[in-house]
Amino acid sequence: MNLRPFSRMTRGTLTATIVVTTLLGASACGSSPQAQPAGGTSSADATPSTDSTLVKMLPASIRDKGTLTVAAAVYAPAVMQPSGGGEVTGWDIELTRKAAALLGLKVDFKIIPFDGVIPGLQAARYDAATGEINVTPDRTKVVTFVTNHVSKDAFIVKADSPKASFDKPSDVCGLKIGASLGSSEAATAQSMADECKSSGGASTTVETFQTQAQVNLALSQSRVDAALASGSQAAYTVDQTKGQFKLGKLGFGPEIKTGLALANNADTAQLAKAFQAATNKLIKDGVLAKVLDQLNGGLGAVDKSEIVPAPSS
Repeated sequence: MNLRPFSRMTRGTLTATIVVTTLLGASACGSSPQAQPAGGTSSADATPSTDSTLVKMLPASIRDKGTLTVAAAVYAPAVMQPSGGGEVTGWDIELTRKAAALLGLKVDFKIIPFDGVIPGLQAARYDAATGEINVTPDRTKVVTFVTNHVSKDAFIVKADSPKASFDKPSDVCGLKIGASLGSSEAATAQSMADECKSSGGASTTVETFQTQAQVNLALSQSRVDAALASGSQAAYTVDQTKGQFKLGKLGFGPEIKTGLALANNADTAQLAKAFQAATNKLIKDGVLAKVLDQLNGGLGAVDKSEIVPAPSS
């Protein structure tokens, strides 16, 4: 996975934001490129025009409501929230907005802790959730995904750490690993710790924190040896903190699909197909790639959207 620098991302306030986030453990905040209303889909900043054919694919209840309530946890650069209020942004936020715009829908984003996202969908408090949410077997038992991105986990370590890469599972043994509470990275880290124990390796522990910002703070204070995050988040944090951290590349583990998570109900199958079609249009028109290039360092583009679990018909 090519974790190239985020050279096309807005710096200045954004850089200061991540430094503050890392050191103080606050929610990720600051300014970044905002999607502005415009016609067509030629620019990553443009809001696509409503596609009447796609609108017809929506369930009547969603089409009539006109607004989708979407949960998201702050997880830069996928989801970022200005500290003084204002419009939430980030690459996954923009992809969700653009797909919804094609469907003639507005989006009401609700920023919540990550460990409340899937339970919130199950409790029908939200229609959907976004924010680089990994597709996992456990999650697909209770929600439906419409994929729009692929990722691979990576470690963040302090710049003076002797660890620069983790080529095999045993390279993790003996570390204290930090991860976000309720994230698939936390589960992956625990699996690594369990494997170290079963293979007779040095004791490995996992510390979980409410937000990724708190994970980064713990790392900066040496309360953990390494933080496990998505490749996008890891590369972004390293890029924006200017020498405080470095990437600890993970030489094992799968590529992970991520996407919009939908609450399971009578409308889910139809809504998923509508969002899949809208996402595929963003891919075909080059908009998805432009958004990822502008807001995610070009990482994670896919050539088609999938519904997971696959629909029965």
